[in-house]
Amino acid sequence: MSRYLSRISPLRLAKTAFGGLLACAIAVALGLSYSTSAGVITILSLQNTRRETLALVARRIGAFFLAVLFAFVSFSLLGYQLAGMGLFLLLFAAACQLLGLGEALVMNTVLVFHFYAEQSMSLFWLRNEILLLLVGAGVGILLNLYMPGNAGAIRQNQARLEDAFRTILQRMADQLLTRDKTDYRDGCFAPLSALLDQMASQAYENRNNTLLTDTRYFIRYVEMRRRQQKVLRRLYDNIHRMDQVPEQACAIAAFLEQISRSFHEHNNAEGLLRELHRLMEQMRQQPLPQTRAEFENRAFLYRTLYDLEDFLQLKADFAAALTPEEKARFWQDGETR
Repeated sequence: MSRYLSRISPLRLAKTAFGGLLACAIAVALGLSYSTSAGVITILSLQNTRRETLALVARRIGAFFLAVLFAFVSFSLLGYQLAGMGLFLLLFAAACQLLGLGEALVMNTVLVFHFYAEQSMSLFWLRNEILLLLVGAGVGILLNLYMPGNAGAIRQNQARLEDAFRTILQRMADQLLTRDKTDYRDGCFAPLSALLDQMASQAYENRNNTLLTDTRYFIRYVEMRRRQQKVLRRLYDNIHRMDQVPEQACAIAAFLEQISRSFHEHNNAEGLLRELHRLMEQMRQQPLPQTRAEFENRAFLYRTLYDLEDFLQLKADFAAALTPEEKARFWQDGETR
C-alpha cells in the first residue's frame, strides 16, 4: 500500500485542485461562458518543471490561433455543421502532427467546439475563448512558479556517489596486491550506474526549474563522473586479468589508495596527475621483465597507469572548464590538490 501512496504528489494534487477551482472562479468573475474550460486548461498546463510549463503554454497559445484560422475556413466553407467540424478536425489534427503540437490538439479543439455550439465566431466569442485560454494558462504558470528545489537531494546523492567511487578505488588497490581474484566481482558497477542515472534526472529537473540561473554545473558533473565510471570499468578488467603481483604493483596500489582518500568534488586532480607522471617515469626506469608471465602482468600495470591518467584528466578538464562564478557558487571550499 505504501508503494502506491508514494506515487502520489501532495503538491501536484493541491495545485490541480486549487488551480482548477481558481481558474473557474476567475472565469466566472469575468463573466465568461464555458468557465469550467478555464479550469481544465489550468490542469492541462501543470507540468513537472517551470520550463516545461512555459514551453507548453507557449505552444498551446500558438496552436490556438492556428485552430481559429482552420475553424474560420471550415465553418465558412461548410457552415456550422458536423461536416464543418469534421473538416476542422482533419486540418487541425494534421497541422498538429506536422508541427509537433500534439499536446495542443485536445485543448484547442474544446475551445473550437464552443464556436460550433454557439454557431458563431463573432468577436464576442473570439474574446471569450481567448480569455478562457489566458486565464487557464495564466493560473497554471503562476502555480508552477513554486517548485521546491532539489539541490539538497542532488548534494546527498553526490556524497553517496563519491563514497561509492572511493570504495571502488580502495578495493582496486587491495585487489592489485592479491594474486587470487576469484572473489573480485563487478557487482559494484550496477548500483553506481543507477545512482548516476538518478543524479542525471535530478540535475535536468533542477535546470528546468531554474529560469534565470545557469545550473548546468550538475549536468556536466554527472557527465564527467559517467566517463570516469567507464574508465573504472577498464581498470577493473585490467586488474582482474592479473594473476601475479609484480613488485611495481605496490607503488600503484599506494597511488590508488591516495586517489581514494583525496577523491572529492573540489579536487582539481592537478597534483595527482603530477604524482602519476612521476610514478610512470619511475616505472620506465625499472629493469625489463625476464619472463612471459612477468611481461604480461607488467603490461597490465602499464595499462592501469594510462587508465588512471585518463581518469584523473577527466576531472582536471572538468575543473579547468569551470567559470570563477561556478567555483564560487559550487566549490565553496575551494580547489584542493
